[in-house]
Amino acid sequence: MSRQNMRKQMLGHAAEFPQPVHEGKPSLWHLGDILTWLNGRDGYSIDSALLETTRTVRQVNLAKEARNLDTKLNRKLDELFA
Repeated sequence: MSRQNMRKQMLGHAAEFPQPVHEGKPSLWHLGDILTWLNGRDGYSIDSALLETTRTVRQVNLAKEARNLDTKLNRKLDELFA
């Protein structure tokens, strides 16, 4: 699917299109959210293994980010109480 076609889908189905995780230039979406939304729409059929992979990658990324947040928070707390 081209970028232009995805934009057409987004504008044509604005009420039900997944929300971006970052709005700006450019806006960003989780791939899994887009693929899940596309699955079964207008003749799109997304492989279930790909959907599962995107879910797993999202969870791994969230876990890594949470670990980084914990590290940053611990450093700030150490600075406050040092």
